[in-house]
Amino acid sequence: MKTKLFSLFVAVLLFSHSGKAQANAKTAAFPVITLIGSGNGGWTDTAETELLTSDGITYSLVDKVLTDGELKFREGKCWTTGCAGTVGNVYGWGPTDSQFAVDKGWPSGTNAAPVDGGKNIFSKAGVWTITFNRVQGSWSFVPGTPLPVIKIVGTAVTASGGATMTTANGTVFTANKVTLVPGNCQFSIDGTRYGSTSFPNGSATSTTGMIPVTTTGIDYDVTFDYTTAAYTFKVATFPKIAIIGGGAGGWPAGTPGEIDPNAMTTTDGENYTINHIPFTTDGIKFRQDNSWDKNWGGDTWPSGTSTGGNIPAVAGNYNGTFKRSTGAYSFTLNTVAIVGSGVGGWPTDPQVDANKLSTVNGVNYTLNGLVVTTGEAKFRENNGWAVNSGGDLFPAGTKTGNNIPTTAGTYNLKYNMLTGAYDFGTALAVKNFNAGSFKAYPNPTKNSWNITSGNDDITSVQVFNVLGKAVYTKNSASKEVIVNAAALSKGVYFAKVSTVNGSSTVKLVKE
Repeated sequence: MKTKLFSLFVAVLLFSHSGKAQANAKTAAFPVITLIGSGNGGWTDTAETELLTSDGITYSLVDKVLTDGELKFREGKCWTTGCAGTVGNVYGWGPTDSQFAVDKGWPSGTNAAPVDGGKNIFSKAGVWTITFNRVQGSWSFVPGTPLPVIKIVGTAVTASGGATMTTANGTVFTANKVTLVPGNCQFSIDGTRYGSTSFPNGSATSTTGMIPVTTTGIDYDVTFDYTTAAYTFKVATFPKIAIIGGGAGGWPAGTPGEIDPNAMTTTDGENYTINHIPFTTDGIKFRQDNSWDKNWGGDTWPSGTSTGGNIPAVAGNYNGTFKRSTGAYSFTLNTVAIVGSGVGGWPTDPQVDANKLSTVNGVNYTLNGLVVTTGEAKFRENNGWAVNSGGDLFPAGTKTGNNIPTTAGTYNLKYNMLTGAYDFGTALAVKNFNAGSFKAYPNPTKNSWNITSGNDDITSVQVFNVLGKAVYTKNSASKEVIVNAAALSKGVYFAKVSTVNGSSTVKLVKE
């Protein structure tokens, strides 16, 4: 192994284990204070790190490696009173609500009245020297000895400038979803390159060695041990993120091998989505890999950024998004529209569907005053064909893959997303007008129709052909509208005539 790499290994061993050496120091005469949380490896007892003290008041850790995550200080390695090593009523220290709103407790803060279940400190990745005052309940994080910058570089690496690796302990460095193509690669440590001649495993101890890559466009999770130079390339996998909680079917029981339901999907291990998840009104959280080591909550609905609390879900059927690096989340109700030749035409994607139904819970949808012509129709979600349903019957039925055969009229439509049941009801007599309220003349015509209203001013006229495609639209603010038919082919048309009080359909004939 080359001298520079060896000296770097010695240096990192010294500072990466300095915090551990302090943590192992025995201070039996004083209360035990530890650092715990996802920014320090997880929320389990085995992941927390003990701080060193000489007086039971000021505690410290030097050159402690942290990741982006959440932290708390706690006493006696427990969250309740009566634990071994605790003195008095001591719980977990974290920022007050007012401080959290300003800086999320980072890089310093004070909480004179520690309470379990309060806010968590949001940590930043890096090496930090940590000081905690048990009497004042105050803490600070200041930069420690910098970590080496390790990158995967070479002709096989598609990332511009190489793929930067990160570490949670100063020893094992990782990079996820590194796209490789045929070529060579090396590990760059503060600008000096080391490699080998084997793939996918080996030891990068040679400054001239080139790791050969023959695969094309495959993503890899890469690990590099800074103390031994051992490396591994594995086909990339992504952390599993699931939604749990009382509002999402219940909290995990903690039994061995338990798998969280409501798993989200991802293509990059960073942005996660889920569709059609039913919530009840209760708390929920995001959890990674069926474990409490990494989890995210929040204080606001339907969107926000992770805090230590539970997200207050509201009953309904939602689509959800989650960003793993920031904890940002958002939930939206599914949109449902009715499309087809009987309701204005089939969509030409990409387009935003016009006949959207309304909902308050993402389950039951309605659309009143829908003008329907004789033709076909279907329901589709979120302006796309990924999820759609039709039916075999009119005016009511249950979803099938077929198109609903429609009958001309004006209807109040109901649709249940979960069951696929739909009901157009009976054709309506529209307020303040009926078929006799409008006249179209001459009808048939060769050039144009005059459409008049016997009641309210006409606000718009939209003409559809027999396939349900809109072929003419005119806005108005009068009781008479001239519809130019010169450009239309011979045949039968339907005009949707609208006023401030509703709309109705008039049959037109072009000679």
